[in-house]
Amino acid sequence: MTTLHRVYAHLEELAGATLLAGMCIVAVIQVTTRYVLASPPAWTEETATLLFAWLVFVGASLALKRNEHFALDVVVVLLPRSIRRIMQGGVLILVLAFCGLLIGYGVREAIDQWTVRTAVLEIPRTWLYASVPFGGILMLLRTAEAIARWWNPSAMPTVQPDAEGQP
Repeated sequence: MTTLHRVYAHLEELAGATLLAGMCIVAVIQVTTRYVLASPPAWTEETATLLFAWLVFVGASLALKRNEHFALDVVVVLLPRSIRRIMQGGVLILVLAFCGLLIGYGVREAIDQWTVRTAVLEIPRTWLYASVPFGGILMLLRTAEAIARWWNPSAMPTVQPDAEGQP
């Protein structure tokens, strides 16, 4: 596996860990300066908000990649396997469409916000809104992978169970 493949395979984990570490550092700076100096820097709150927005969409892609999004499957599990498979395919198509909406509207909003500056950092609000299409693209890629697995499950490598029998 090449380095590029490894990075792509763990992109959400790497980006999420970096964003979370950044948020923690900013929070420590904010709390420390608030209680030690009684005057936290103004940029910390805005920076934490920006990092959080990006973390939300990277985290949504990670949950999609791991198939850990919330799902109500009470009725679906009672259906015959063939109907269940059709429904799973339909859900994947809906998720793909939603990703397209996120990308389309996110790009439009990010472009519209280019001339609007943030209050403290005075950077274009595009940097905040760009998290939406970025996350949408990541989710679209992970959904495309899920569709490929759904379409041809025998072509995908099987996961070997661990010592406890869990995949």
